[in-house]
Amino acid sequence: MRLYSFPKEERLKKQEDFLRILREGRHYFLSKNFVVYIRRGEKRRIGISVSKRVGPAVVRNRIKRLIREVYRLHRPYLSDDAEILVIVKPGENIEDINYHKIKDMLLNMWKKAGILKDA
Repeated sequence: MRLYSFPKEERLKKQEDFLRILREGRHYFLSKNFVVYIRRGEKRRIGISVSKRVGPAVVRNRIKRLIREVYRLHRPYLSDDAEILVIVKPGENIEDINYHKIKDMLLNMWKKAGILKDA
């Protein structure tokens, strides 16, 4: 497996996985638009949920792509047992968010949560 790949085994897809992380995970607020839940599980996985009220499909998909890209590039530095759920809620100027802002928010939060290994 490549170092910076994003394999299918690391994607959260099932509703019961999302609900388990919501129930058992610890939540972190990145801003009023972003909430991240982290649970220590059996393997490293990520799930992304973007509310329909954020905007049209183009905007929602762009936000999901940016979050996936941050995860993909930094996954070698994340704990092997962290299950991550990122929830994006509507707010002002969410359509104008860029990669660097998302990257800074997620890296700071992962450091605070203790799942980011030293690079």
